[in-house]
Amino acid sequence: MKIKKKFNIITLIIIAVTVSTQYAFYHLAMRWFEGKTALILCLVSCISLAVIALLFIRSYVTKKIVLPLKNIHADSLSMITEISKGNFNNKIAVKTGDEIEELADNFNKMVSVLQGRAAMLKEASEKEQHVIRALAMLAEMMGFITSEVKFESILQTFLEMTRSLLKVEHSGIFIFEGESKELKLFKTTIKSNAPASLDCANAMLTGPLGEAIKTSSALRINEVTAEFPSGHPAVKNFIALPLFSSNNKMSALLITVNKNGGFTPDDEDTLFNFAFQAFQALVLHEEIARLAVTDGLTGLNNHRAFQEKLSEEINRAERYFKLFSLIMLDIDHFKSFNDTYGHQTGDRALKAISKIIRDELRTVDFPARYGGEEFIIILPETECEGAVIVAERIRNAVAEHPFTSEGGERLLLTISSGVACYPDAAASKEDLIKKADQALYLAKDRGRNTVCTYQDTIAEAIKEIPEEIDGILKDPELKDIEKIAKGIDSKSHYTKGHSIEVAAYAVMLGKYLHLEQPQMESLRIAGILHDLGNIGIPEHILNKPGQLTQEEKSIIQGHPGLAEMVLIKYPLIETILPAILYHHERFDGKGYPLGLKGGEIPLLARLLSIVEAYQAMISPRPQRRRKTKEEAVAELRKGAGSQFDPEIANAFIKLLEERNAGSEQ
Repeated sequence: MKIKKKFNIITLIIIAVTVSTQYAFYHLAMRWFEGKTALILCLVSCISLAVIALLFIRSYVTKKIVLPLKNIHADSLSMITEISKGNFNNKIAVKTGDEIEELADNFNKMVSVLQGRAAMLKEASEKEQHVIRALAMLAEMMGFITSEVKFESILQTFLEMTRSLLKVEHSGIFIFEGESKELKLFKTTIKSNAPASLDCANAMLTGPLGEAIKTSSALRINEVTAEFPSGHPAVKNFIALPLFSSNNKMSALLITVNKNGGFTPDDEDTLFNFAFQAFQALVLHEEIARLAVTDGLTGLNNHRAFQEKLSEEINRAERYFKLFSLIMLDIDHFKSFNDTYGHQTGDRALKAISKIIRDELRTVDFPARYGGEEFIIILPETECEGAVIVAERIRNAVAEHPFTSEGGERLLLTISSGVACYPDAAASKEDLIKKADQALYLAKDRGRNTVCTYQDTIAEAIKEIPEEIDGILKDPELKDIEKIAKGIDSKSHYTKGHSIEVAAYAVMLGKYLHLEQPQMESLRIAGILHDLGNIGIPEHILNKPGQLTQEEKSIIQGHPGLAEMVLIKYPLIETILPAILYHHERFDGKGYPLGLKGGEIPLLARLLSIVEAYQAMISPRPQRRRKTKEEAVAELRKGAGSQFDPEIANAFIKLLEERNAGSEQ
């Protein structure tokens, strides 16, 4: 040891000096003095030398040992204080050239080790915090996915979370479908007046981004040298991360751009762990949502999805003063086709026609299977003329398609289509569907394999009005209105006298309820004209014995709408049309054409529905036997509050009872 060696040397030197000095003092004392005096001088010299040696040793120890140890103590205390504050830069500066200096160096080395360990702990803690934060955000994302329905809304939240996760400036995502990776959607957190088009998004996929999705490799670039168009946010660095669903039906390229200091491998791992799990949940949610609104056989949207989309489109059209068109398509003679060639061949035909419909439409159009062999299409921001062109294109494609049987036989199928436009043809969802259905019926009535519009049905209905009826309706006073009743009722021998009798009952009930004279007159005219729409219904349906088909019932239920088409151009329309149009509504809201209920149904329509039902029940019909008056009254009582206004129904029953009592007297 260096200190021990130094002490040995000093000890030898002190001994040598002491012995030599004592020897010299002894001989001098003996020469100059005698006896005791010499001995005393020798003793004093020995004591003095010992004191001098001790003082020297004390000075040496203080300088070489005590002071350095004090410095070590003071510096170590200061170092501990700074370390507690996170500062590891203080050092013990002791230069003795021996073990004390080595001790100070060991303290400094220990602090350096502690500094390294603290840095490692800090890094591990930060990583743990990142993991905890990522897991918390993932849990939040999963909760949002389960509570939100709209895919694009979920996607936007996903982008905002990736942006927050890595503290980047922007995030964006490309969504692809199928193994061919066809681009279907592009979303970004960059705010813009108009969303980026798919053409613009496809242009971004040229170069490194496209290579990343092709090779399924993540791309991390911290120095971007490419130039960007004016107005495009500058990109300094980015990560491009390919994502794939387990079934390969959907894939994506996630991009995060512009992080201060650039992206690290840890950033890439964090982003992947979060994005991969969130994307799998997102894809699963989208698949479940798609199945909920998709027809299982054809892959088109189902009836529920169509109803929701139509409501949205009407709201959008009303809000932004837009228009759109509705096409209803029906496969001609499809029941016979199924009966002849089998349901498997029929299912293949439905799939083929569904594909034709999809191929002929824009991405913004909305095709759906309405039910059975019926399809329906929403064409946003499309006028009636444009919708007719689309319908004709689909009709031609279906007529030319090579359908085949199980045995390979070439088969022919055609479709008929009806077109109605919003808001020109209708003001409500239900009415628009009804108008498209009426146009479809006209197309079938004209021989099928054709396209008709709602305007065509109006023209057809007006064309069928006899000149004599037309002249009577043009008369503002409607003096010969009763003559029209004969024309209406002549369509079926079962309805002979029906309109006049309904009008008579209506007037009696109006008087009983003390209606004012203008209302009485409107009620009388409405009673006479309430079945005017029967002019447009084929006689074979009106006179058909037995049960009507669903299609035939739909045609019969359309007669108020046909009456509206006929009467729309004549005087007095505002006072009588509501009674005619809504006399088949029910008090409980289950009637047609609009499903009005209670007080929503015009008063005259509520009156007319009761007297018309009563007259129809006591008259013969091809589908059922006539009822006695007592049975008809019992039916009125039964329907009061559900089918009929209970107060008016009870008043009419009381009126009939009083009339019967008067007749008996």
